[in-house]
Amino acid sequence: MAMNHPTLRPFAAVAAALLLLPVMGCKTYTSGLSATTASGSSAAASYDEAMAMWTNDRGSKEGLQKIISTLEAVIAAEPNQQDALTLLSRSYYLMADGYTNVPAEPADDYAKRLVAAKAPLFEAGTTYGERAMAVDAAFKAQIDKGTKAADAVTALQLDDQMAIYWTAANLGKWARSQGFATLVKYKGYIAKMMTHCLALDETAFYAGPVRYWGAFYAVAPGFAGGDMTKSKEYFERAKEMNPEYFGTYVLYADAYAEKAQDRALFKSLLEHVINTPSDVLPEMIPEQNIEKAKAKAFLEQIDELFAE
Repeated sequence: MAMNHPTLRPFAAVAAALLLLPVMGCKTYTSGLSATTASGSSAAASYDEAMAMWTNDRGSKEGLQKIISTLEAVIAAEPNQQDALTLLSRSYYLMADGYTNVPAEPADDYAKRLVAAKAPLFEAGTTYGERAMAVDAAFKAQIDKGTKAADAVTALQLDDQMAIYWTAANLGKWARSQGFATLVKYKGYIAKMMTHCLALDETAFYAGPVRYWGAFYAVAPGFAGGDMTKSKEYFERAKEMNPEYFGTYVLYADAYAEKAQDRALFKSLLEHVINTPSDVLPEMIPEQNIEKAKAKAFLEQIDELFAE
């Protein structure tokens, strides 16, 4: 069965396809660290309104687009509203990861079409995430005196953690989409953000920092730090910490089990997601439904992904 959703193709296969794209040197994203902070408009919406919409409307692409537009109106009036900036970074990630469809055929230009559809969303998520980090005075002071962002990250505190997390998540996906040279250029910055996230609170976003390292060690080649034993340890730890969150199971299957050719693990992880009601995590039902759709599509491809 041909898959028609970009997030439903195997993690390693998508990464490999993207690395085949022609690369004319390293690409650079639009940084949020030098963004203007001057208010240019009156408030057209409030953050409370955006949060109400987030709770009620993010279960559809149309609803999420309205949330994004509302948050952009909020920060146009309040450029240093860190919560709005952070939620906007997360919203762009969700739009790219959960609602951006690319037909699988024709296969010969799939990677190019995938980049064209998703990369601008991940780039926007990165920009807004960095703007959220730059609200922190200690971090901004480091940047203003010329410290590299990767080295200034440790100035950020626990209340900045979600800004760090969504910046790293978006930047990682954007850099991968631009090819190997760009991924290498930014991997140190991403790793330092996620290392600091892990140190601040490893339980954040359903063990997100722990889950990240599970994927990193599975996807990275051995010469760049890849380690399948460490990958499995991190994934198992993330699963134990938050057994209700489907995203860990799907990423574990996608990044680790398929690469390890562990068919039984792959099947059990995805069947758990499919057979568990999404409301096991009531505040995350839209995201759980997206992961459930991924799990079903992966299972439909099990015979193609695993050798007999």
